[in-house]
Amino acid sequence: MMYRNLAGLGLAALAWTSLAHAAVIDMTAARWEADGQLGFSQKAAYPGGVMTVSGAGATVRDLTFSNGTIEYDINEDGDEDETSGVWLRRQDKASADYVYLRPFDGCVDSGECIQYAPVVRGKVQWDVYPEYQSGAPLRLTGWNHVKLVVSGKQMRVFLNRQTTPALTVGHLEGEALSGTVQLRGNASYANVEITPDAVEGLDPAPLADPTAADPGYVRHWLLSPMASIAIGKEVQWSELPAPAGWERIDAERKGYVNISRHHGTPGGEPDLIWLKTTINSARAQAKHVQLGYARQVWIFANGEPVYADKNFYYPASARKPPLGRMALANGQFQLPLHSGDNDIVVAISNDLHSKGHYGWGFEMRLDDVDGVKLQGAKPAM
Repeated sequence: MMYRNLAGLGLAALAWTSLAHAAVIDMTAARWEADGQLGFSQKAAYPGGVMTVSGAGATVRDLTFSNGTIEYDINEDGDEDETSGVWLRRQDKASADYVYLRPFDGCVDSGECIQYAPVVRGKVQWDVYPEYQSGAPLRLTGWNHVKLVVSGKQMRVFLNRQTTPALTVGHLEGEALSGTVQLRGNASYANVEITPDAVEGLDPAPLADPTAADPGYVRHWLLSPMASIAIGKEVQWSELPAPAGWERIDAERKGYVNISRHHGTPGGEPDLIWLKTTINSARAQAKHVQLGYARQVWIFANGEPVYADKNFYYPASARKPPLGRMALANGQFQLPLHSGDNDIVVAISNDLHSKGHYGWGFEMRLDDVDGVKLQGAKPAM
């Protein structure tokens, strides 16, 4: 029902597109609220002015954005470590949808020139959505023009006035449908223009979840209370927490068991959490399993270890394909099952081998479900 309503809103927005008026945002201190260091200057090529941002960002004053078009020019000064861009539908420092450029040499071949990630509980979830990053016609030095078209749960991003989107986001993962607009990072900005409701016919309903009809994903779990784990420590079955305080967690879109949606500290010592589920097998057999995870995982079947590995981002040699992001290509193993109910337990940490914690969770898929029932978690083991 919600998506039907969104579709109706999309038709209304389309009807109003011709009447929508672009808001040209002057690059002056009166128009922007600082959440970092800002500088303003006038240049002949940019009659509306240029704003230089250093740090957290600059928010447009007195403007709430839901659907429509956001356009701006950005210059990251050739900094190949920069990730500057826009937080849209921003609620506060903890919640937004984020689009940013990564102008490093070779980004087109690596597929990381432009990226989208939700900001949830103050953490940018860049490492668990590899489907929302792409190569793009990005200039490594000088100015780039960015255009975002946002409608309901979808977004298209165009770069340097090309007619084909550089990035399509089929399901915005942020937690709000409206909010402020904030420019962020260490970059210069100009020609900011926001046109409400100009969605160019983009459907507000999300694209279909490609995993929705796939029975192989293990989607229903119980989640333990969170603890911490020392860097480099290995987990043992004997450390499984007592049943008290466990809660249900179900996979989101793409079979993703999203722990970081509600759990996890901002940084420092890694967090550790345990999950458990039950798989019923008609006979003794083994199933081939694909596993995507961020960041370190230990898996047990009926109390016996069956898989353990790391998907760190630093050093670069520790990154599992694709590029240290969570995806089913991260790992695979054989899952031994006996006849009847089988207790499957996952321990997972968010150790990134850096100071920050970002996306945290996993996706688990059995290649086939012949002779098994993915029953979900039982209240106690």
